[in-house]
Amino acid sequence: MEKIRKITTIILWVLMAISVVLFAVMITSIDSETNPGEKAVQLITTNINWAILLFGLSAIIALLFSFGQMFSEKRKALRAILVLAIFAVILLVAYFSASSEIPQFYGVEKFIAEGLTETISHWVGTGLYVTYILFGGAILSIIGFGAASIFKR
Repeated sequence: MEKIRKITTIILWVLMAISVVLFAVMITSIDSETNPGEKAVQLITTNINWAILLFGLSAIIALLFSFGQMFSEKRKALRAILVLAIFAVILLVAYFSASSEIPQFYGVEKFIAEGLTETISHWVGTGLYVTYILFGGAILSIIGFGAASIFKR
């Protein structure tokens, strides 16, 4: 375990050093605020791609470790699958409840011109319904746990 910790610490320090060097090179290559220059623009793009790569790697590693931890114990795995199933049901209810109609309001033409479609409108409605359902569930759980603690005394 100690060996793995040392290796990950070294890897993290190397990644941080690469990030600092890329950032420093980018900052020093900027000509001016109004005209950064072609080299600076390329370095900015490189830094953005580096950040995306690091984010993707960290997301993949986090998912792998969480799945490994989840399936290490049967009880944890069943609980996680239950939570995912409940969320899937909430998502399906929200998806089938949402309308794909684009709402009519002042200035909607601008959004349509920028790419608002019925599909996007449907997914926005789905997201709103998921938010409403989860918020309602949170309120109900607060009330339920409060009532349970009163009756427990």
